Amino acid sequence: MNMLRWIGRDPVWQERIARLIAAWMGLLHRTVRMEFDAHPETRRIMTGDEGVVAGFWHGRLLFMPLLWRGVVQEAGMDPATPCYTLSSPHRDGAIMARTLRLLGLKPIIGSSGHGGTEAFREIRRVLTAGGRIGLSVDGGKGPRQRIQSGILLLAKHSGCPLVPVTGSCRWGIQAGSWDRMLIPAPWTKGILMLGAPIQVPKNADRDELARLQQQYEDAMNLLMDEADRRCGRIPTPPSARRPPQRTGIGERPAPHRPAE
Repeated sequence: MNMLRWIGRDPVWQERIARLIAAWMGLLHRTVRMEFDAHPETRRIMTGDEGVVAGFWHGRLLFMPLLWRGVVQEAGMDPATPCYTLSSPHRDGAIMARTLRLLGLKPIIGSSGHGGTEAFREIRRVLTAGGRIGLSVDGGKGPRQRIQSGILLLAKHSGCPLVPVTGSCRWGIQAGSWDRMLIPAPWTKGILMLGAPIQVPKNADRDELARLQQQYEDAMNLLMDEADRRCGRIPTPPSARRPPQRTGIGERPAPHRPAE
């Protein structure tokens, strides 16, 4: 176990692991056959020049480079158009950030505990400039398929539409990890889906944000369930809820109150 931790922290091994994952993704890009299904309003947004926030569940992370390729092709965009995403500064996040760079995506480094404020500002800057960003909305540790509130604040402050996205496949391996990550197999058939956008008003109060968060979470789970069923898979249920212990990206932690 200590050896694995050392390998995960070593930059040379991080690069080797990232290249191995990127090579696997490259094989998928060349061999999989994916149907592309986008809501009409989302399709219109994607062909425009406004910023877009696309949320996905962590368990479908490996479908996101395939989905971005589909967006670029469907919208007739320049293949070099970047898509941004958020990566954790921790060990696994560092490996994924290297992998994403190799795949042509641009990671922004930050998490709720480390660099969150700086990451939030950078994401807002990207969106203001008309960029697209994909975020794992159940974070890097879960609970699975439960939205952390930071993405609602991001959509509120940026004024950009919030789009649910997902992917599924007929042949693949579903890991036993917390997120039940689905790993597509080469030569599989599958589907990439973009649901209807949600707009978060700039004057939304706490109650309105809570309502929109539940609406978006339900839309995310329904979209993934539909993608799984269309691929002949049993849908993955979300984890039980747990009280939030940390604030999300863009939130300020509550002030410390000394014990009386």
